[in-house]
Amino acid sequence: MDFLKNPYTPNAGTRPPELVGRDPVLEQSHVLLERVKAGKSEKSMLLAGLRGVGKAVLLNEIKRKAEKAGYRAVFIEASEEKPMGQLLASHLRSLLFELSRMAGAGDKARRGWFLA
Repeated sequence: MDFLKNPYTPNAGTRPPELVGRDPVLEQSHVLLERVKAGKSEKSMLLAGLRGVGKAVLLNEIKRKAEKAGYRAVFIEASEEKPMGQLLASHLRSLLFELSRMAGAGDKARRGWFLA
């Protein structure tokens, strides 16, 4: 094996030159995002696998495509040390304040934060 030409780089979340074999997952995420945008329900996705198989890379790609489609997205990594609510709170707060700066969403975002 030529280690200099090998495209595999074991760095968590680093996008390889090509996402070979990931088209079904990316297409499923595209369908999910478009259905939600159209106000329709859709099944959730769960990416699971051993360390180093590309879960973070796929999540980053889905996040990039979601943002390109007009969604607001955050990447939150679960932790055994912190409760889920604590992990979500700061990210949700940031998203709500971002929405409050967008035209026409200010009052709704502020109300959403204070009702939570």
